Amino acid sequence: MTNPKQDPDYAIKVEKAIAEKYGIETVQHPEKDWTPEKEQEYIEQRRLLNEKIRNLSEKTEKVEVQGVLISKKLLNKDSNRVCPICHIYSFDSKDDIHMIKHDCCYKCYITWIDGREKRWAAGWRPKQGEKK
Repeated sequence: MTNPKQDPDYAIKVEKAIAEKYGIETVQHPEKDWTPEKEQEYIEQRRLLNEKIRNLSEKTEKVEVQGVLISKKLLNKDSNRVCPICHIYSFDSKDDIHMIKHDCCYKCYITWIDGREKRWAAGWRPKQGEKK
């Protein structure tokens, strides 16, 4: 090829060389085959992509729970993860069983209920700030 400063048809020659090597589609204008139907399909694809991105960002959003930032994805909206006895947020999966059965976390179960289930079932609860 010649020097681009001396040859006024240099761009045309480069385009022709690219078309020969990679095919004619590589040098065509992008709007050549664009139709209103393709435009609508593109708009729908962008809408779906933006919706997925929005849903993903909602899941990775952080929420403050008792002074700690926790991913919104980790929070279960159906259950209360705060123990009503010790008021500590539960991350432990074994707390789920005790939250359902005894309405307290595993630590409170060991401290206040284990071996005293009848008293707990009768309605006894530790006083605020009471230690074992």
